[in-house]
Amino acid sequence: MTDGVRLLAAQFDTSVEIFWERMEGLTDAEYLWEPAANSWSLRPRGQSRGERGLGKGEFQLDWGREPKPAPMRTIAWLMWHLAAGCLLRSEWTIGGHELDDHDVECPMTADGGLALLRHGFDRYRAIWDEVPADEFAMVGRSQYPHGLDPKLPLQDILWWQNREVIHHCAEMAMLRDLYAAVNPG
Repeated sequence: MTDGVRLLAAQFDTSVEIFWERMEGLTDAEYLWEPAANSWSLRPRGQSRGERGLGKGEFQLDWGREPKPAPMRTIAWLMWHLAAGCLLRSEWTIGGHELDDHDVECPMTADGGLALLRHGFDRYRAIWDEVPADEFAMVGRSQYPHGLDPKLPLQDILWWQNREVIHHCAEMAMLRDLYAAVNPG
């Protein structure tokens, strides 16, 4: 593993460690809180606010072409989106190349969302441990069909996914802060 790839793994590990500390005590009210009108969240199947709903089970994720600017999203939406991205990226890099967005359950509780995200993070982190060192520079090593994976070296995809993790974890931390400010006590 090159020093650059090793740094990406360390960056992911540190970012996730900080994130878990910020999510301690997350409540269902915070998880599902909609910070603005027309926020995207998880909804009962058939009640998606987007063009189509994603996810498996009784609930689904609001999804569609993103308007500019993108709508506000709940912690629940962000957790599912991030967990699914990590799970699917792992699936198409070191897994069976079978799962898609519609195969990922949408948990309606904070505990369920945290468990799903922990599983997604664990599967994504396994990429660094399971891919042979000489394959991180390989173009198309990941075949995830909803991104540039088939056209870029795996190390570039890992850089991008780390950016997604850091970005969305920061959003969730900020939403917790905003929730506390709007709901003192």
